[in-house]
Amino acid sequence: MEDSEFPPKPIIGAINGLAYGGGAVIASSMDIRVGCDLSKFRFLAASYGRLNATWSLPMQVGWPIAKELLFTARILSADEALKIGFLNYLVEANQVLNKAKEVAMQIADNDPNMVAGIKEILIKDIGVTWPEMFEMELDLVSGKLKPTPVVDGFKDFLERKGTK
Repeated sequence: MEDSEFPPKPIIGAINGLAYGGGAVIASSMDIRVGCDLSKFRFLAASYGRLNATWSLPMQVGWPIAKELLFTARILSADEALKIGFLNYLVEANQVLNKAKEVAMQIADNDPNMVAGIKEILIKDIGVTWPEMFEMELDLVSGKLKPTPVVDGFKDFLERKGTK
């Protein structure tokens, strides 16, 4: 997949039920995942002679757990998904969408160019060395991204300064 194929905005998944097969793969492609006790995941491609999520799952849950989930096609509960880092948040079923919106609002409060730049760098960093990661960050910030001036970025802080 080319870098340009990844949407620049963070994708937040509100998962309130079963995400098996393709649903689990789609969930693994999300930037942030919110689930509930009804959320269950199953990467079952191996059970029908296919493979999937080999590029995304290991980076999210680590190689040993990814191998187990992909080799066995077993069901991953919401509690375990949170424990291994596959879910970012585990909330009550009636709060899944609200929590996803809350996280979206927290992201929206930040500089959109920097959020997109962070996502781009994280994707490009996959499979490269630490020095290469550092160089890509410098290149992106000095070229494509124009950082918010400190005065604008800390406007609220500067306005409050000296008020106590």
